[in-house]
Amino acid sequence: MATSAPPPQGVVNAISIIERVGSVLSVTGCIFIIVTFLSSSAFRKPINRLVFYASFGNLLVNVGTLIARAYVDQENSVGCQLQGFLIQQFLPSDALWALAMAFNVYLTFYFKFDAEKLKMMEKWYLLICYGLPLPPALAYIFISTKSKGRIYGNAILWCWVGSSWDVLRIATFYGPIWVILLATFFIYIRAGREIYKKRRQLRKLDSSSTGGNELDIFKLYELYPMKTTEISVTSESVTQSQPKAGIDPLRDLESKTSSEPQAPAAYSITISSDREPPPVIPSNIDASTNVAQAKAKRRKNQEASGAAWAYTKCAILFFTALLVTWIPSSANRVYSVVHEGQTVIVLEILSAIVLPLQGFWNAIIYLVTSWAAVKLFFSDVFHLARPGSSPSDYNGRDREARHVSFTLKKRNNKGDETDSMTELAGNAIPISKIS
Repeated sequence: MATSAPPPQGVVNAISIIERVGSVLSVTGCIFIIVTFLSSSAFRKPINRLVFYASFGNLLVNVGTLIARAYVDQENSVGCQLQGFLIQQFLPSDALWALAMAFNVYLTFYFKFDAEKLKMMEKWYLLICYGLPLPPALAYIFISTKSKGRIYGNAILWCWVGSSWDVLRIATFYGPIWVILLATFFIYIRAGREIYKKRRQLRKLDSSSTGGNELDIFKLYELYPMKTTEISVTSESVTQSQPKAGIDPLRDLESKTSSEPQAPAAYSITISSDREPPPVIPSNIDASTNVAQAKAKRRKNQEASGAAWAYTKCAILFFTALLVTWIPSSANRVYSVVHEGQTVIVLEILSAIVLPLQGFWNAIIYLVTSWAAVKLFFSDVFHLARPGSSPSDYNGRDREARHVSFTLKKRNNKGDETDSMTELAGNAIPISKIS
């Protein structure tokens, strides 16, 4: 139902309750992200690092959404202006962080960025994501006219850009956000084609291998092509030299009469070739070693492809959450501009549901991508919470399962092109700690 009149009091009260419930969920999710990220390196994957940075903006947005409609009738109050600033400044930053995640995917696939290089980009992401919305958000506090009043005022859901300034809502908020979302979408489309191509190549490689990844030792000869070599042999007879007189003349005479003397043939061999001789293949080539190397290489490629795909899926989930967040409120604001200040109550309620939940959706994505680390984290917390428990009490398999350190795979100095993809996902595999 579209109307230009204020919503009924029952609807207004429901909107305030919905906003605060969603805000509490998001604040809880943001606190969980921040605490776990700072507590354990298992959570410090590149994708989670960006979610961690975005959580601070989500927290400050939720400070504003928790206020709800408390100051909508007091546009000149500090509370109303502060709430409007927090929403204008930090609500769009989530879309910018989604673009940063998509840009990481692009850098990984097309420029082979590894975890270290991506980490160096974070300072620029922080500057852009929190710096770009700042000028208009700050300027709106000080702008006021006699005909329209202050920019930050009653926006039904909370104090924000008032209905008399609808054009600014589109020009400095919803318009830029949808440009960012479209840019993010096109990056994922292009990266998706690359992912599909690489995964298809890996499947072909697996299907073309015979005997379950066995290596045919005879194919080693293909590494050393045969070369034609000309060999000429010449020989000549030589006269046997007279033997020296022995000490026993009778024995010498007997030897001469018993067998006919033979002159051994002397020969020489000349080898010529117009090409370099083939390299000598070591005789101690171990076929099992080559089989193991081939399997390891194929497994590494599969892991790299899976890691890159895991990172991309996570980033796409983040992007999908943003679409769910922004479609209802954007539709409502566009309708309000086109129909001169009219609003749709259903869209207002949907906006009240989805807008405060950005931090909550981010926490869900964070949990999904770090589930193994989350289980071990809570296992340690519950164990240490027991009276008299300590890490030294672990033994056997429980000790090995819990007494672990989480590490990210370090960059390979050889510059393997799959390192960036593997490090990007950083699966937080627990490595048993020797104690």
